[in-house]
Amino acid sequence: MDKGHLLDVILQQQDIFNQIPSDIIERDIDSEKYMRGKEIVIITGIRRSGKSTVLKLIANRYKDQGENTLFINFEDIRLSDISPDNYQDIENIAIELFSAKKKTVFFFDEIQYAPLWERWLNNLHFKGYKVYVTGSNASILGREIATSLTGRNVVLDMYPFSFREYLILKGVDVPAVTYLTSHKSAEILHYFKFYLEYGGFPEVLKEVNIELSGYYFNDIIKRDIQNRNQIRERTGLERLATYLATNSGSVFTYTTLRNVTGIKSNNTISQYLDYFRDSYLFYTLPAFYFSLKRQAQASSKVYSGDNSFLTTVSFSFSENAEQKLENLLYLHLRQSKKGASLFYHTGKKSGKECDFLIMNSTSVISAIQISSDIRSEKTKAREIAGLLDALHEYRLRQGYILTLDCDGKEEAAGKEIIITPAWKYMLYPDLYP
Repeated sequence: MDKGHLLDVILQQQDIFNQIPSDIIERDIDSEKYMRGKEIVIITGIRRSGKSTVLKLIANRYKDQGENTLFINFEDIRLSDISPDNYQDIENIAIELFSAKKKTVFFFDEIQYAPLWERWLNNLHFKGYKVYVTGSNASILGREIATSLTGRNVVLDMYPFSFREYLILKGVDVPAVTYLTSHKSAEILHYFKFYLEYGGFPEVLKEVNIELSGYYFNDIIKRDIQNRNQIRERTGLERLATYLATNSGSVFTYTTLRNVTGIKSNNTISQYLDYFRDSYLFYTLPAFYFSLKRQAQASSKVYSGDNSFLTTVSFSFSENAEQKLENLLYLHLRQSKKGASLFYHTGKKSGKECDFLIMNSTSVISAIQISSDIRSEKTKAREIAGLLDALHEYRLRQGYILTLDCDGKEEAAGKEIIITPAWKYMLYPDLYP
């Protein structure tokens, strides 16, 4: 690629990158933590979750400190013919544009489109440059990081807006729990119900346009999965994606997936599931067993990468509030319980289920049941029975039932059952260890 053309593209991208929108929301991350070290910072996550915005926010902090910053979006079609020969050009352009006395901090968006990017980043790190990169595919980043950047990088997982971030967007104050009035609770519940439907994609929430979610879903299927993995037969893949979105929170079997998609090979289905996970479109949740062999053989549950997909992609014809609540809580736990492992529980003898188990390195530390409404005694008894099965199995003193708006506490079979609104659990984590 000609250096002059490369410089022109970089200057145009830099102008756009330096524009900070007035409605930008500070994300709930410790950016100072990532700025302190010398490691390459890899920011990964689903498309449209705000990774580029985080780059802007961090770059702005550097500029406030008088540092030089240079941004390149490698997904730009004008950079489609970039080659490793251009990497020295980029370093030279940084020196030409800024003071040579200070090393430029590089910000690279969608780095996976740059050829041999991992080796180039390794060279930049060796030369003492601080580098931030984003990527939308966990498989590529994970594999290349493992082979070339081990010990020289840190990973920042990005998700769409959390509920707290959405409230910030709407200008809703979240008081300390001791000042949480019934009026404020009602206000927060109003926004929570909207968030439950619309999910967390920043532009979907800002534009109040849930149709964008469907476009994102199709874009991920086409660009991050079909094109990248050169899948010719797309019908089965698209049927599989639609089925999983419709059945978020449900256990799936390969027999069912073969029947509904027309895909004959379990290996092909398994590969497609890996592609979905790699693009953050879907996640899978395993059942917990003390035996690793049995755990590997057990069926998993599937969850969508954003709640909006349950509205825009799912073929469900009911309100499915409970399904949406469970999917939302799964995403919240993934984001908030870093360092912990998540599972679901199925009783060995009883077959009773508990939606979520949180496990530290050695033991299960929390059990959570999801039910949108437990005012029915029959529903309440069923949910408590599943939770109690898990509490006894893992010798836990208390467990949680998360609802839309029910609150309370009960004693059952020697265990404490805490019933609380899901939004309160999400906003006040210190109350629920």
